[in-house]
Amino acid sequence: MAKENGLYKDLSDVTVTFTDGEVKVYRITAGTSIGGYLVREAGASGVLSLFNKEQSWGIPLVSIRDWCISPVAVEAQEAEDATAPR
Repeated sequence: MAKENGLYKDLSDVTVTFTDGEVKVYRITAGTSIGGYLVREAGASGVLSLFNKEQSWGIPLVSIRDWCISPVAVEAQEAEDATAPR
């Protein structure tokens, strides 16, 4: 993964707030510049499609109140990697 200014260029967290108030964070393998594409595709299909190397999710827009995409800090990912079971 490419690193720049303490952030991953190709790793992002998408925080989704559902209509019932639940909040979930989905880690995707794409930079934050994918946001425009996600908006266009979700508008056309009615589904927010998120993916990484291990998983994919399809979330119907009718269940989403709002969502945002943020870059992942290198330190946060390295800390997560260090504590992950092997």
